[in-house]
Amino acid sequence: MLSDRFLTSVGGSQSRLVLLILNYRLPPVTLALWKHAQLRVVADGGANRLYDTVSKWSCQSVPKLNPADAVPDIIKGDLDSIRPEVLEFYRHLGSRIVDLSDDQDTTDLQKCIDCALHQLKEDPSQLDGASILAVGALGGRMDHVLSSLNTLYRHEGRKILLCGDGNLVRLLPAGRSRLTPDRATEGPACGLVNLGTPATASSTGLKWNLDNTRLEVAGLQSTSNIIVSDEVIVDTDRPLLWMTEFHDPVQLPETQSSTNGQLE
Repeated sequence: MLSDRFLTSVGGSQSRLVLLILNYRLPPVTLALWKHAQLRVVADGGANRLYDTVSKWSCQSVPKLNPADAVPDIIKGDLDSIRPEVLEFYRHLGSRIVDLSDDQDTTDLQKCIDCALHQLKEDPSQLDGASILAVGALGGRMDHVLSSLNTLYRHEGRKILLCGDGNLVRLLPAGRSRLTPDRATEGPACGLVNLGTPATASSTGLKWNLDNTRLEVAGLQSTSNIIVSDEVIVDTDRPLLWMTEFHDPVQLPETQSSTNGQLE
């Protein structure tokens, strides 16, 4: 079962979460997810985003947040993007800084996922079964987006989600996947897209279900589909990208109430 219910059940205990922050526009729900997460890993440039963004939201108990209210557990990357004053600020507050400047063959997303997977292995009592959610992972330059999607294919079978610019994406492994979309924040638009070896897939729970349908690059892809059920089942013989439109449950500062996006 692959559930995204933690997107609105922020702060609850229904699922464990590892939050990754990358160097692109962060959705307003980021800070609420931050409170819910058991582990927070930030790419070097993502630290700038976090530092500059945290003060734009408020919560009930702290009307005006500041960067010290959201300190990463780990800042990891080649450290070519993080501003020196931001690096020293978080270092002083206890963030573990991991310098991988000698590794120019992997992206910041891959470095953060590797870090998360290592921590999952090292601390199973706290992180066993956790989903990994990367915010700021979609949008902006197309080569970055394609690189992020490619990274998912390197981790077939892992519960990894990418979030950015109104989209959520995960990779469904070969076999049967039962999905429970958070319909308060996801859809109705969705898609099943194949960027790898041609796949044959069937589905239930969609307006236009697949029936042993071949999906392939330069051929048919199931785009602009619609979620019509609280459960979607996909059977596929090859990995497929499952993507939904994402409606942020936290309103922007100028329209949000004081109770939205609580960190307490």
